[in-house]
Amino acid sequence: MMKKLRLVALALAALIVLAGLAQRLIGQRPRPMPDGAAAVDAAAREILAAKCNDCHDHTRPVPFYGNLPVMGALVRKDIRDGVRHFDIADKSHLGPDATAEEKAADPVPFAWMNKLRHTLADGSMPPIQYKLMHWGSALNDSEKAILDAWIRDVQGAWLAQWGITEGIGADVHPIPDALPHHPIKAAVGERLYNDKRLSKDNTISCATCHVIEKGGTDNLPFSVGVGGLKGGVNAPTVLNAVFNMRQFWDGRAAHLAAQAGGPPLNPVEMASANWEEIIAKLEPDLALRAMFLAVYPEGYSEATICDAIAEFEKRLITPNSRFDKYLKGDKGALTAHELRGYELFTANRCAACHAGPAMGGLSFEYADLKGDYFAGRALTDGDAGLAAFSKNPKDDKRFKVPTLRNVALTAPYMHDASKAQLADAVASMLTYQVGKKKPRDEEVQSITLFLKTLNGELFGTLLK
Repeated sequence: MMKKLRLVALALAALIVLAGLAQRLIGQRPRPMPDGAAAVDAAAREILAAKCNDCHDHTRPVPFYGNLPVMGALVRKDIRDGVRHFDIADKSHLGPDATAEEKAADPVPFAWMNKLRHTLADGSMPPIQYKLMHWGSALNDSEKAILDAWIRDVQGAWLAQWGITEGIGADVHPIPDALPHHPIKAAVGERLYNDKRLSKDNTISCATCHVIEKGGTDNLPFSVGVGGLKGGVNAPTVLNAVFNMRQFWDGRAAHLAAQAGGPPLNPVEMASANWEEIIAKLEPDLALRAMFLAVYPEGYSEATICDAIAEFEKRLITPNSRFDKYLKGDKGALTAHELRGYELFTANRCAACHAGPAMGGLSFEYADLKGDYFAGRALTDGDAGLAAFSKNPKDDKRFKVPTLRNVALTAPYMHDASKAQLADAVASMLTYQVGKKKPRDEEVQSITLFLKTLNGELFGTLLK
Protein backbone atom coordinates (compact mmCIF):
# COMPACT_ATOMS: atom_id res chain seq x y z
CA MET A 1 0.00 0.00 0.00
CA MET A 2 2.79 2.42 0.94
CA LYS A 3 4.59 1.62 -2.29
CA LYS A 4 1.50 2.53 -4.30
CA LEU A 5 1.12 5.81 -2.40
CA ARG A 6 4.78 6.66 -3.11
CA LEU A 7 4.25 5.94 -6.79
CA VAL A 8 1.18 8.17 -6.85
CA ALA A 9 3.12 10.94 -5.07
CA LEU A 10 6.01 10.61 -7.54
CA ALA A 11 3.59 10.73 -10.46
CA LEU A 12 1.97 13.90 -9.10
CA ALA A 13 5.37 15.47 -8.51
CA ALA A 14 6.41 14.63 -12.05
CA LEU A 15 3.19 16.12 -13.37
CA ILE A 16 3.81 19.34 -11.44
CA VAL A 17 7.38 19.53 -12.78
CA LEU A 18 6.18 18.93 -16.32
CA ALA A 19 3.46 21.54 -15.85
CA GLY A 20 6.06 24.01 -14.65
CA LEU A 21 8.24 23.33 -17.68
CA ALA A 22 5.24 23.70 -19.95
CA GLN A 23 4.40 27.00 -18.30
CA ARG A 24 7.81 28.28 -19.24
CA LEU A 25 7.66 26.95 -22.79
CA ILE A 26 4.11 28.01 -23.53
CA GLY A 27 3.33 30.94 -21.27
CA GLN A 28 6.52 32.91 -20.98
CA ARG A 29 6.61 34.50 -24.41
CA PRO A 30 7.27 38.19 -23.68
CA ARG A 31 4.84 40.85 -24.88
CA PRO A 32 5.99 44.35 -25.82
CA MET A 33 4.52 47.21 -23.80
CA PRO A 34 1.80 48.88 -25.93
CA ASP A 35 2.00 52.58 -26.68
CA GLY A 36 -0.91 54.63 -25.29
CA ALA A 37 -3.75 54.01 -22.86
CA ALA A 38 -6.12 52.58 -25.48
CA ALA A 39 -3.54 50.04 -26.63
CA VAL A 40 -2.71 49.11 -23.03
CA ASP A 41 -6.42 48.62 -22.34
CA ALA A 42 -6.81 46.32 -25.35
CA ALA A 43 -3.71 44.31 -24.49
CA ALA A 44 -4.74 43.95 -20.84
CA ARG A 45 -8.18 42.68 -21.77
CA GLU A 46 -6.60 40.23 -24.20
CA ILE A 47 -4.39 38.90 -21.40
CA LEU A 48 -7.34 38.55 -19.04
CA ALA A 49 -9.38 36.81 -21.73
CA ALA A 50 -6.58 34.33 -22.35
CA LYS A 51 -5.51 33.63 -18.81
CA CYS A 52 -8.11 34.77 -16.27
CA ASN A 53 -11.60 34.99 -17.67
CA ASP A 54 -12.39 31.27 -17.51
CA CYS A 55 -13.12 31.88 -13.82
CA HIS A 56 -13.68 35.66 -13.84
CA ASP A 57 -16.21 36.25 -16.61
CA HIS A 58 -19.81 35.25 -15.95
CA THR A 59 -20.51 35.13 -19.70
CA ARG A 60 -18.02 32.30 -20.31
CA PRO A 61 -19.52 28.81 -20.68
CA VAL A 62 -18.45 26.18 -18.15
CA PRO A 63 -15.62 24.09 -19.69
CA PHE A 64 -16.39 20.48 -20.58
CA TYR A 65 -14.62 19.10 -17.51
CA GLY A 66 -16.96 21.20 -15.37
CA ASN A 67 -19.66 18.66 -16.19
CA LEU A 68 -17.65 15.58 -15.22
CA PRO A 69 -18.56 13.58 -12.09
CA VAL A 70 -16.97 14.71 -8.80
CA MET A 71 -14.39 16.97 -10.45
CA GLY A 72 -17.10 18.99 -12.18
CA ALA A 73 -18.66 20.10 -8.89
CA LEU A 74 -15.31 21.47 -7.71
CA VAL A 75 -14.74 23.25 -11.02
CA ARG A 76 -18.18 24.88 -10.94
CA LYS A 77 -17.63 26.00 -7.35
CA ASP A 78 -14.25 27.52 -8.25
CA ILE A 79 -15.81 29.40 -11.16
CA ARG A 80 -18.70 30.65 -9.02
CA ASP A 81 -16.28 31.85 -6.33
CA GLY A 82 -14.04 33.46 -8.95
CA VAL A 83 -16.87 35.40 -10.54
CA ARG A 84 -18.19 36.53 -7.15
CA HIS A 85 -14.78 37.91 -6.20
CA PHE A 86 -13.99 39.57 -9.54
CA ASP A 87 -16.09 39.56 -12.70
CA ILE A 88 -14.40 41.53 -15.46
CA ALA A 89 -17.46 41.27 -17.73
CA ASP A 90 -19.91 42.56 -15.12
CA LYS A 91 -21.89 45.67 -16.03
CA SER A 92 -24.94 45.03 -13.83
CA HIS A 93 -24.51 48.36 -12.07
CA LEU A 94 -25.52 50.11 -15.31
CA GLY A 95 -28.98 48.57 -15.11
CA PRO A 96 -30.96 46.23 -17.37
CA ASP A 97 -31.41 48.78 -20.17
CA ALA A 98 -27.76 49.74 -20.66
CA THR A 99 -26.68 49.80 -24.29
CA ALA A 100 -23.59 48.13 -25.71
CA GLU A 101 -22.05 51.58 -26.15
CA GLU A 102 -22.69 52.49 -22.50
CA LYS A 103 -21.17 49.23 -21.34
CA ALA A 104 -18.10 49.74 -23.51
CA ALA A 105 -17.59 53.28 -22.21
CA ASP A 106 -18.08 52.38 -18.55
CA PRO A 107 -14.76 52.31 -16.66
CA VAL A 108 -13.71 49.25 -14.71
CA PRO A 109 -14.53 49.88 -11.02
CA PHE A 110 -11.65 51.36 -9.07
CA ALA A 111 -11.82 48.71 -6.34
CA TRP A 112 -11.66 45.87 -8.86
CA MET A 113 -8.33 47.25 -10.01
CA ASN A 114 -7.17 47.10 -6.39
CA LYS A 115 -8.01 43.41 -6.26
CA LEU A 116 -6.15 42.74 -9.49
CA ARG A 117 -3.13 44.71 -8.31
CA HIS A 118 -2.91 42.71 -5.07
CA THR A 119 -3.22 39.46 -7.01
CA LEU A 120 -0.37 40.45 -9.30
CA ALA A 121 1.77 41.33 -6.30
CA ASP A 122 1.28 38.10 -4.37
CA GLY A 123 1.09 35.71 -7.34
CA SER A 124 -1.96 33.97 -5.90
CA MET A 125 -3.67 33.61 -9.26
CA PRO A 126 -4.16 31.40 -11.09
CA PRO A 127 -4.23 28.65 -8.43
CA ILE A 128 -2.07 25.56 -8.88
CA GLN A 129 -4.97 23.29 -9.81
CA TYR A 130 -5.91 25.63 -12.67
CA LYS A 131 -2.33 25.83 -13.92
CA LEU A 132 -2.10 22.04 -13.96
CA MET A 133 -5.11 21.93 -16.29
CA HIS A 134 -4.15 24.98 -18.37
CA TRP A 135 -0.48 24.98 -19.25
CA GLY A 136 0.77 28.43 -20.02
CA SER A 137 -1.88 30.18 -17.92
CA ALA A 138 0.59 31.74 -15.48
CA LEU A 139 1.27 35.41 -16.11
CA ASN A 140 4.77 36.21 -17.27
CA ASP A 141 6.64 39.38 -16.30
CA SER A 142 5.75 41.31 -19.43
CA GLU A 143 2.04 40.50 -19.00
CA LYS A 144 2.18 41.60 -15.38
CA ALA A 145 3.79 44.86 -16.49
CA ILE A 146 0.98 45.47 -19.01
CA LEU A 147 -1.70 44.73 -16.42
CA ASP A 148 0.05 46.99 -13.92
CA ALA A 149 0.11 49.81 -16.49
CA TRP A 150 -3.59 49.22 -17.17
CA ILE A 151 -4.41 49.41 -13.47
CA ARG A 152 -2.54 52.70 -13.15
CA ASP A 153 -4.31 54.14 -16.20
CA VAL A 154 -7.78 53.15 -14.97
CA GLN A 155 -7.23 54.24 -11.38
CA GLY A 156 -5.49 57.40 -12.49
CA ALA A 157 -8.54 58.38 -14.56
CA TRP A 158 -10.83 57.78 -11.57
CA LEU A 159 -8.65 59.91 -9.32
CA ALA A 160 -8.13 62.68 -11.87
CA GLN A 161 -11.85 63.51 -11.90
CA TRP A 162 -11.47 64.50 -8.23
CA GLY A 163 -8.24 66.39 -8.77
CA ILE A 164 -6.08 63.68 -7.18
CA THR A 165 -2.79 63.24 -9.02
CA GLU A 166 -0.58 61.63 -6.36
CA GLY A 167 -0.60 58.16 -4.86
CA ILE A 168 -1.76 56.36 -8.00
CA GLY A 169 -1.24 52.70 -7.27
CA ALA A 170 -2.28 52.99 -3.62
CA ASP A 171 -5.42 51.48 -2.10
CA VAL A 172 -6.67 54.61 -0.36
CA HIS A 173 -6.12 58.34 -0.81
CA PRO A 174 -6.52 61.52 1.22
CA ILE A 175 -9.72 63.42 0.57
CA PRO A 176 -8.91 66.61 -1.37
CA ASP A 177 -9.45 69.89 0.47
CA ALA A 178 -12.18 70.94 -1.97
CA LEU A 179 -13.84 69.93 -5.22
CA PRO A 180 -14.81 72.29 -8.06
CA HIS A 181 -18.40 73.48 -7.71
CA HIS A 182 -20.62 76.42 -8.63
CA PRO A 183 -20.91 78.46 -5.41
CA ILE A 184 -24.28 80.11 -6.15
CA LYS A 185 -25.86 76.88 -7.37
CA ALA A 186 -24.50 75.19 -4.24
CA ALA A 187 -26.06 77.90 -2.06
CA VAL A 188 -29.41 77.36 -3.78
CA GLY A 189 -28.96 73.62 -3.35
CA GLU A 190 -28.26 74.01 0.36
CA ARG A 191 -31.59 75.78 0.82
CA LEU A 192 -33.41 73.08 -1.12
CA TYR A 193 -31.58 70.34 0.78
CA ASN A 194 -33.10 71.73 3.97
CA ASP A 195 -36.50 72.60 2.46
CA LYS A 196 -39.39 70.47 3.77
CA ARG A 197 -41.63 71.65 0.95
CA LEU A 198 -40.11 68.90 -1.17
CA SER A 199 -42.27 66.47 0.83
CA LYS A 200 -45.99 65.91 0.48
CA ASP A 201 -46.97 67.28 3.90
CA ASN A 202 -44.03 69.68 4.41
CA THR A 203 -42.52 67.61 7.21
CA ILE A 204 -39.49 65.92 5.62
CA SER A 205 -36.41 67.38 3.92
CA CYS A 206 -33.22 65.78 2.64
CA ALA A 207 -31.61 66.90 5.89
CA THR A 208 -34.15 64.95 7.95
CA CYS A 209 -32.59 61.59 7.07
CA HIS A 210 -29.12 62.88 6.20
CA VAL A 211 -28.23 65.05 9.16
CA ILE A 212 -24.89 66.67 8.51
CA GLU A 213 -24.12 66.93 12.23
CA LYS A 214 -24.66 63.16 12.58
CA GLY A 215 -22.18 62.16 9.94
CA GLY A 216 -24.67 62.57 7.12
CA THR A 217 -27.13 60.01 8.53
CA ASP A 218 -29.95 60.02 11.12
CA ASN A 219 -28.55 57.22 13.33
CA LEU A 220 -31.81 55.31 12.98
CA PRO A 221 -32.01 51.70 11.78
CA PHE A 222 -34.49 52.78 9.11
CA SER A 223 -35.39 56.37 8.35
CA VAL A 224 -38.93 57.60 9.02
CA GLY A 225 -40.74 59.27 6.15
CA VAL A 226 -44.10 60.94 5.61
CA GLY A 227 -46.85 59.37 7.71
CA GLY A 228 -44.35 57.45 9.84
CA LEU A 229 -43.49 54.97 7.08
CA LYS A 230 -40.02 53.41 7.23
CA GLY A 231 -37.61 52.51 4.47
CA GLY A 232 -36.25 49.03 3.88
CA VAL A 233 -32.52 49.77 4.23
CA ASN A 234 -30.35 51.86 6.53
CA ALA A 235 -29.85 55.38 5.14
CA PRO A 236 -26.28 55.76 3.85
CA THR A 237 -24.30 58.89 4.60
CA VAL A 238 -24.50 61.82 2.22
CA LEU A 239 -21.00 62.97 3.24
CA ASN A 240 -18.41 62.17 0.58
CA ALA A 241 -21.12 60.63 -1.62
CA VAL A 242 -19.64 62.53 -4.55
CA PHE A 243 -16.86 59.90 -4.63
CA ASN A 244 -19.29 56.99 -5.15
CA MET A 245 -19.31 55.25 -8.52
CA ARG A 246 -23.13 55.18 -8.21
CA GLN A 247 -25.65 56.13 -5.53
CA PHE A 248 -27.90 54.11 -3.17
CA TRP A 249 -27.09 50.69 -1.79
CA ASP A 250 -28.43 49.11 -4.99
CA GLY A 251 -26.76 51.59 -7.34
CA ARG A 252 -29.96 52.68 -9.04
CA ALA A 253 -28.84 56.32 -9.38
CA ALA A 254 -25.92 57.07 -11.67
CA HIS A 255 -24.86 60.30 -9.93
CA LEU A 256 -25.75 62.80 -7.21
CA ALA A 257 -28.42 64.62 -9.21
CA ALA A 258 -30.18 61.36 -10.03
CA GLN A 259 -30.05 60.37 -6.37
CA ALA A 260 -31.54 63.71 -5.31
CA GLY A 261 -34.53 63.04 -7.56
CA GLY A 262 -35.46 59.78 -5.85
CA PRO A 263 -36.65 60.58 -2.30
CA PRO A 264 -39.09 63.45 -3.09
CA LEU A 265 -41.39 61.12 -5.05
CA ASN A 266 -40.71 57.96 -3.04
CA PRO A 267 -44.00 57.02 -1.31
CA VAL A 268 -42.28 55.91 1.92
CA GLU A 269 -39.90 58.87 2.08
CA MET A 270 -41.09 62.34 1.04
CA ALA A 271 -44.17 61.06 -0.84
CA SER A 272 -44.80 64.02 -3.16
CA ALA A 273 -47.11 63.12 -6.04
CA ASN A 274 -44.96 64.72 -8.75
CA TRP A 275 -42.53 67.57 -9.41
CA GLU A 276 -45.32 69.90 -10.44
CA GLU A 277 -46.70 69.64 -6.90
CA ILE A 278 -43.31 70.54 -5.44
CA ILE A 279 -42.72 73.42 -7.85
CA ALA A 280 -46.14 74.89 -7.07
CA LYS A 281 -45.09 75.20 -3.43
CA LEU A 282 -41.71 76.75 -4.27
CA GLU A 283 -42.96 79.32 -6.79
CA PRO A 284 -44.55 81.77 -4.26
CA ASP A 285 -41.24 82.06 -2.38
CA LEU A 286 -40.00 85.20 -4.16
CA ALA A 287 -36.59 85.30 -2.47
CA LEU A 288 -35.81 81.68 -3.35
CA ARG A 289 -37.23 82.13 -6.85
CA ALA A 290 -35.00 85.13 -7.56
CA MET A 291 -31.96 83.28 -6.26
CA PHE A 292 -32.87 80.24 -8.34
CA LEU A 293 -33.51 82.13 -11.60
CA ALA A 294 -30.14 83.85 -11.29
CA VAL A 295 -28.41 80.54 -11.99
CA TYR A 296 -31.22 78.58 -13.64
CA PRO A 297 -32.96 81.04 -15.97
CA GLU A 298 -35.05 78.20 -17.39
CA GLY A 299 -36.80 77.98 -14.03
CA TYR A 300 -37.84 75.17 -11.73
CA SER A 301 -37.87 71.58 -12.98
CA GLU A 302 -36.82 68.21 -11.69
CA ALA A 303 -33.51 68.59 -13.51
CA THR A 304 -32.66 72.05 -12.17
CA ILE A 305 -33.75 71.34 -8.59
CA CYS A 306 -31.76 68.12 -8.48
CA ASP A 307 -28.75 69.75 -10.11
CA ALA A 308 -28.70 72.44 -7.41
CA ILE A 309 -28.90 69.88 -4.59
CA ALA A 310 -26.11 67.87 -6.23
CA GLU A 311 -23.97 70.98 -6.49
CA PHE A 312 -24.37 71.53 -2.74
CA GLU A 313 -23.51 67.90 -2.03
CA LYS A 314 -20.21 68.32 -3.86
CA ARG A 315 -19.26 70.50 -0.90
CA LEU A 316 -20.03 67.76 1.63
CA ILE A 317 -16.56 66.27 1.70
CA THR A 318 -14.59 65.75 4.89
CA PRO A 319 -10.82 66.17 4.46
CA ASN A 320 -8.12 66.51 7.13
CA SER A 321 -8.90 63.50 9.26
CA ARG A 322 -5.98 62.24 11.30
CA PHE A 323 -5.68 59.38 8.83
CA ASP A 324 -5.48 61.87 5.95
CA LYS A 325 -2.67 63.64 7.76
CA TYR A 326 -0.90 60.30 8.15
CA LEU A 327 -1.28 59.56 4.43
CA LYS A 328 0.15 62.98 3.64
CA GLY A 329 3.30 62.24 5.62
CA ASP A 330 2.57 63.07 9.26
CA LYS A 331 3.61 59.74 10.76
CA GLY A 332 2.80 60.98 14.24
CA ALA A 333 -0.87 61.48 13.38
CA LEU A 334 -1.73 57.92 14.45
CA THR A 335 -0.91 56.23 17.75
CA ALA A 336 0.88 52.88 17.80
CA HIS A 337 -2.41 51.10 18.52
CA GLU A 338 -4.19 52.93 15.67
CA LEU A 339 -1.32 52.18 13.33
CA ARG A 340 -1.59 48.52 14.31
CA GLY A 341 -5.26 48.70 13.32
CA TYR A 342 -4.34 50.15 9.94
CA GLU A 343 -1.79 47.39 9.41
CA LEU A 344 -4.45 44.77 10.17
CA PHE A 345 -6.94 46.61 7.96
CA THR A 346 -4.41 46.36 5.13
CA ALA A 347 -3.31 42.80 5.89
CA ASN A 348 -6.92 41.60 5.72
CA ARG A 349 -7.31 43.42 2.38
CA CYS A 350 -10.16 45.55 3.70
CA ALA A 351 -8.76 48.39 1.58
CA ALA A 352 -9.16 46.36 -1.60
CA CYS A 353 -12.89 47.21 -1.48
CA HIS A 354 -12.89 50.14 0.96
CA ALA A 355 -10.76 52.00 -1.54
CA GLY A 356 -10.14 55.46 -2.94
CA PRO A 357 -10.63 58.81 -1.19
CA ALA A 358 -13.92 57.86 0.50
CA MET A 359 -12.64 54.36 1.36
CA GLY A 360 -15.65 52.77 -0.30
CA GLY A 361 -18.34 53.38 -2.88
CA LEU A 362 -16.25 52.09 -5.78
CA SER A 363 -17.54 48.55 -6.31
CA PHE A 364 -20.47 46.26 -5.57
CA GLU A 365 -19.76 43.23 -3.40
CA TYR A 366 -21.67 40.23 -2.03
CA ALA A 367 -22.66 40.47 1.63
CA ASP A 368 -22.36 36.69 1.93
CA LEU A 369 -19.01 36.26 0.17
CA LYS A 370 -17.42 33.92 2.75
CA GLY A 371 -20.41 32.85 4.85
CA ASP A 372 -24.16 33.05 5.25
CA TYR A 373 -24.60 36.60 6.49
CA PHE A 374 -28.38 36.21 6.31
CA ALA A 375 -28.66 33.01 8.38
CA GLY A 376 -31.19 33.09 11.19
CA ARG A 377 -33.56 35.70 9.78
CA ALA A 378 -36.13 36.05 7.06
CA LEU A 379 -35.00 37.86 3.93
CA THR A 380 -36.56 41.24 3.09
CA ASP A 381 -36.90 43.28 -0.08
CA GLY A 382 -33.95 45.34 1.14
CA ASP A 383 -31.69 42.28 1.00
CA ALA A 384 -31.91 42.03 -2.79
CA GLY A 385 -29.25 44.70 -3.21
CA LEU A 386 -28.08 45.35 -6.77
CA ALA A 387 -30.52 42.74 -8.11
CA ALA A 388 -33.40 45.09 -7.31
CA PHE A 389 -31.99 47.50 -9.90
CA SER A 390 -30.23 45.20 -12.37
CA LYS A 391 -33.08 42.64 -12.42
CA ASN A 392 -30.36 39.99 -12.66
CA PRO A 393 -30.63 37.15 -10.10
CA LYS A 394 -26.84 36.83 -9.97
CA ASP A 395 -26.73 40.23 -8.20
CA ASP A 396 -28.88 39.09 -5.29
CA LYS A 397 -27.44 40.14 -1.89
CA ARG A 398 -24.83 42.35 -3.56
CA PHE A 399 -24.41 45.94 -2.40
CA LYS A 400 -22.39 49.06 -3.08
CA VAL A 401 -19.50 49.11 -0.62
CA PRO A 402 -20.20 51.86 1.94
CA THR A 403 -17.68 54.59 2.65
CA LEU A 404 -15.76 54.32 5.91
CA ARG A 405 -15.19 58.04 6.26
CA ASN A 406 -16.66 59.33 9.57
CA VAL A 407 -17.89 55.78 10.19
CA ALA A 408 -17.62 56.20 13.95
CA LEU A 409 -20.53 58.67 13.70
CA THR A 410 -22.90 56.72 11.46
CA ALA A 411 -24.22 53.84 13.59
CA PRO A 412 -26.09 51.55 13.15
CA TYR A 413 -24.21 49.69 10.46
CA MET A 414 -24.77 47.48 7.40
CA HIS A 415 -27.60 47.80 4.88
CA ASP A 416 -29.93 46.10 7.35
CA ALA A 417 -28.78 48.12 10.38
CA SER A 418 -28.07 44.83 12.14
CA LYS A 419 -24.87 45.98 13.86
CA ALA A 420 -25.34 48.59 16.56
CA GLN A 421 -21.65 49.03 17.40
CA LEU A 422 -18.69 49.68 15.12
CA ALA A 423 -16.77 46.74 16.60
CA ASP A 424 -19.70 44.46 15.75
CA ALA A 425 -19.55 45.63 12.13
CA VAL A 426 -15.79 45.02 12.00
CA ALA A 427 -16.20 41.49 13.38
CA SER A 428 -18.97 40.81 10.88
CA MET A 429 -16.84 41.90 7.95
CA LEU A 430 -13.90 39.81 9.11
CA THR A 431 -16.28 36.85 9.22
CA TYR A 432 -18.31 37.26 6.05
CA GLN A 433 -15.85 39.05 3.77
CA VAL A 434 -12.44 37.87 4.94
CA GLY A 435 -13.55 34.40 6.05
CA LYS A 436 -12.45 34.34 9.69
CA LYS A 437 -14.95 32.30 11.67
CA LYS A 438 -13.77 33.70 15.01
CA PRO A 439 -11.98 37.05 14.59
CA ARG A 440 -9.55 37.76 17.39
CA ASP A 441 -10.63 40.40 19.91
CA GLU A 442 -7.32 42.24 19.54
CA GLU A 443 -7.78 42.38 15.79
CA VAL A 444 -11.33 43.72 16.05
CA GLN A 445 -10.39 46.29 18.67
CA SER A 446 -7.35 47.56 16.78
CA ILE A 447 -9.20 47.94 13.46
CA THR A 448 -12.09 49.66 15.26
CA LEU A 449 -9.67 52.09 16.88
CA PHE A 450 -8.14 52.83 13.48
CA LEU A 451 -11.55 53.50 11.93
CA LYS A 452 -12.17 56.17 14.55
CA THR A 453 -9.31 58.19 13.03
CA LEU A 454 -11.35 58.70 9.84
CA ASN A 455 -13.50 61.56 11.18
CA GLY A 456 -12.73 64.54 8.98
CA GLU A 457 -13.52 68.23 8.82
CA LEU A 458 -16.70 69.59 7.26
CA PHE A 459 -16.51 73.27 6.31
CA GLY A 460 -13.35 73.49 8.43
CA THR A 461 -14.80 71.98 11.61
CA LEU A 462 -13.85 68.50 12.83
CA LEU A 463 -16.81 66.12 13.02
CA LYS A 464 -17.12 64.39 16.38
